[in-house]
Amino acid sequence: MSHQILIQSLMLLASTAFMAIAIYLLSIYKRLFAGVDNIWLRRNLAVLSVALFMMVAFICLQFPGMMSAPAKKGLVGLLFKKLGQQTLIVFVVFNIVWLVSRIPFISRLSFIKHHAIILFTIVATTVFMYATISYVDNGKVTEEFHLTIIYAYINAVVAGLIYTAVNYVELARKRKLNEKELEVTRLMALKTKAELDALHSKVNPHFLYNALNSIADLSITDGKKARKMTVALADLFRYSINYSHNNYSTINDEVAMTEVYLQIEKIRFEDQLTYTIKVDEGTGHYLVPRFLLQPLVENAVKHGLKATGQMTEIFLEISKDENHIIINIADNGPAFPDELSPGYGVKSVFDKLDLLFPDQYDIHFSNHPRKQVSILIHKLMKNEPGV
Repeated sequence: MSHQILIQSLMLLASTAFMAIAIYLLSIYKRLFAGVDNIWLRRNLAVLSVALFMMVAFICLQFPGMMSAPAKKGLVGLLFKKLGQQTLIVFVVFNIVWLVSRIPFISRLSFIKHHAIILFTIVATTVFMYATISYVDNGKVTEEFHLTIIYAYINAVVAGLIYTAVNYVELARKRKLNEKELEVTRLMALKTKAELDALHSKVNPHFLYNALNSIADLSITDGKKARKMTVALADLFRYSINYSHNNYSTINDEVAMTEVYLQIEKIRFEDQLTYTIKVDEGTGHYLVPRFLLQPLVENAVKHGLKATGQMTEIFLEISKDENHIIINIADNGPAFPDELSPGYGVKSVFDKLDLLFPDQYDIHFSNHPRKQVSILIHKLMKNEPGV
């Protein structure tokens, strides 16, 4: 008697251990056999691994009763027979469920309807397999047949509920992950907007200081020029405030504001600055980052006219081919150094293009055949409301 109690206790502990392993494997089910490329084979191996530990757990519970089975069957043979039958049942049921779940009509159903069909499929297939194996095993319908059907039904319902629960947990995890990704995307968008707002709103304070000083001087010597310069400066700052909160601007608007800047500088330096602007027909309605051109033109004025005090000529040319917007800003000032160290203005141009046209642009600084900054934007965007 004590011997039987010891065996039952050991089998109970063993069953618990195997069931714990099965539950753990179930929790990492989709990561099992990750090295197997074929998804069908990988899923079958994973399911059979989980099922194997569950089957061993149940066999441990039945082991004391199996020891009293007729000796002619042999205990080892009986164990392998049960494992083989259970493995066959799991393999057939899983693959039928696999096929049913991939029927387009069923895969598009809601979670509840989809899993109701899957649960029915599991129960029907499991009961059929148990009934078939029982009949083949005994050669007839025995008195224990109805118990086999009940046992199969209970097993199938439990398996179906586990399947549903696992998928529900996975669905909840995906929803949380999607919410986190959405929140990260929203935060990144806010960060990008804040960065762009900062880039749009900053106008070189030295330019503002010099412009206001020039207006103060002109107000005494030439009132008309002072008024013209004040209006131009107001237009430039109105553009920088960006009331519409657009990150993009049409080439026409960008060119217009760049010309406003050049007019201000031309008033300040009178005959020492000339400029030529050429925009190909049909190009003006394409979009570029706001304040893309003005910092580059200001850089040309700063390193040309202000550095040398000599006549500075600036050329702004914008064209388009099938796939690119091509912007060239050239001047006759000192050549670019071999190791260019961009200041705030040029860096702001890089930052805007990185944020709005990531991996969709190129910038080249060249001294031959003329000193020139070239921008190629590889993504063509037409003006649309609300961009």
